[in-house]
Formats: sequence, structure tokens, C-alpha cells
Amino acid sequence: MAELVMVHGIGPEDETEEQLRGEWTRALVRTLRDNDCPEQAARLEDGSVSVAMAHYRHLYAPYVPQDDWDMPLPDLMAATGEDVAADIMDNIQQHASDPAARAEAAHALDELRAEVGPEQGPAELLRMFVSMMGRLGPIARSGFAALSSIGVFHLGQVAAYLDDERVREGAIEAVLSRVAPDTKVVLAHSLGTVVAYEALHRLEQPLPLLVTFGSPLGLRSIIRRRLRPQPLCSPGHLKRWVNVADRDDFIVATLRLRTLFPDNDTVLERTRLVKNRNTNPHAAVEYLKHWRTVEPLAELL
Repeated sequence: MAELVMVHGIGPEDETEEQLRGEWTRALVRTLRDNDCPEQAARLEDGSVSVAMAHYRHLYAPYVPQDDWDMPLPDLMAATGEDVAADIMDNIQQHASDPAARAEAAHALDELRAEVGPEQGPAELLRMFVSMMGRLGPIARSGFAALSSIGVFHLGQVAAYLDDERVREGAIEAVLSRVAPDTKVVLAHSLGTVVAYEALHRLEQPLPLLVTFGSPLGLRSIIRRRLRPQPLCSPGHLKRWVNVADRDDFIVATLRLRTLFPDNDTVLERTRLVKNRNTNPHAAVEYLKHWRTVEPLAELL
């Protein structure tokens, strides 16, 4: 339970709660100081503002590959991972800032679709997608799919959340167990934005602010269709929702998340666009370097 609750996304299974909370807090403190908010920065740094990280990476233990050839995902999850991979590549085709990256993703998707045949099972298809992703500039630079096992595991985390109720409920509980009546802000990244969306729909007290960044909430074939509850709407007790995106973040499903929600939904604001480093546009700490991400939090601190 804390005034500021953080929700991490996909990443290495050995990153601890303390490591993630420390990295995010230090990034927030730097951005606050750089933007003339020394008092808020000091309160975060000295612990006057209570901070918690909703941590659920341990739930993925059964799905960690042991080597580059290991595929510890059931067929259903492997198929889900393949669909997510296709959506990510389509994201690059749709809204990457570099025309060459858009063309590269379009060519890769056409090539993959031409190679796919009835003889390939879900695990082999996922390996093919991960291998192709590892050669795409925007993804390769980030290290997301530098090794087959890394790409499979990261996509497997999304698939496990959607297909394994134990993982889904455990992640949601990790969020709700840290949100209290005095919580002012939930700060969520990547897959954590999906977890936060579903968790906050179960919240029974007001929450002043949700900030999401690097969000796959609008992925067409998977997450948008399988989010709970449907149809898409802001959580009922949420007062304000700020979404932040980098057009070169390959996980970001849409730069116009607001258009997927009902016209009368006044909680979710228009997406704020930022520009992260090209080497890792999806990294949480890159988003937290931007005042457009941190400014709503600064107001409440």
C-alpha cells in the first residue's frame, strides 16, 4: 500500500521488486529536479512519499526458456505469442517514424506469411516470428529479440498473462494489494498497463491518476479483444488517465488510444507523444525522463 504504485511490464525474470522500484524512483527524481520541482523530488528521494512496485515476474517461472532452443510454452500460448509478434511488426509498419523501418516491417510480414504452411506448429511459427523480429532494425536495436530465448520469453509473458488464469489473477492481485485509499497515482508500463487496466476496474475507492506509457492496450487481434471488461472503458473509480507513447516504441499498439474508447469517456486524455532514445524506445526509464510523462504526477506530489 502506497501513495505511488508502480506496475512493471515485460522484462528479465530476475529483476527484483527493489531494483525496479529504485530505477523508476531515481528516474522520476531526476526528471522532477530537471524541471524545477526540487521539493517533490526531495519528498520522493527521502521516502516522504510512499512508493511501491507491484511485482509479478516470479509468476512466469514455468515459462522461462532454459536455452535458445527451449520452448516451454503450451501450443495455445505459443499461438498467442505469434499473434502478438505479428501485431508488433504491424505496429512498426503502421507508425514508425522512419519510412525504411515501415517498409522493412511490411516486407518481413509478407515474407513470413508466404513461408507459413500447415506443417508448422505454433512453437515453430513463434520461433520464425522471433527470428524475423530480431533482424528488424527497431526491435534489434532494443535487444528485445537479440536471442531467440529472450524474444520467446518476452512474448511468452504476454501470452501467459492472457492464457494462464494463475498468472493473470496473481498479477492483478499484485496491483490491488498495493493500492490503498491514500494512493494518488498508479504508474504503469508495457504489459503493466494491461494489468493495471484490469485491476483498476475492480477498485472500490477513488483513484486520482493513472499514467500509462509504452502501452499495448490497443493491440487488435489479442489484447483489445481479450481485455476484461469489454467493451473498452475507463475504470469507474478513476478520475484521470494520461497515456504516453513514442511512435518508434514497437510495443505501442496505437498512437490514438483515446479513439478506441467511447466518445463520452472523459477520463482518458489524448495520448501524449514523446521521443525516446532509438537504442531502446520501449524502456520504462526512457519514458520517465520526459516531463510530459512526469508532469501529471508532479501536480499531485
